[in-house]
Amino acid sequence: MFDWLNGAEEERAPAPKVDSVDKLALYQRAWCPYCERVKAVIRELDLDIRECDTNEPEHLQALMAGGGQRMVPCLRIEPEPGQYFWLYESADIIAYLRRHAGADK
Repeated sequence: MFDWLNGAEEERAPAPKVDSVDKLALYQRAWCPYCERVKAVIRELDLDIRECDTNEPEHLQALMAGGGQRMVPCLRIEPEPGQYFWLYESADIIAYLRRHAGADK
């Protein structure tokens, strides 16, 4: 079963776990309802994740170059320095945060 606030039971992509939220960045737009769902979970878990507004050209360019899509929200995960995994879909991002980032609190 799917729950908008809790996310899917499993994230669809095999996203790598990181040891710090400093290695995460959320690409988002202020008007996006799916981004707001992800940000609500970030607040609930009391995580300090960098937000990159894709209305700013440099963030949109980074998203397009790295992730290949302009779709938001997108969570950029840096498992190794200079290596990035781009996780799209709000439910997958929420599941990832609850499983990996929320568990470390």
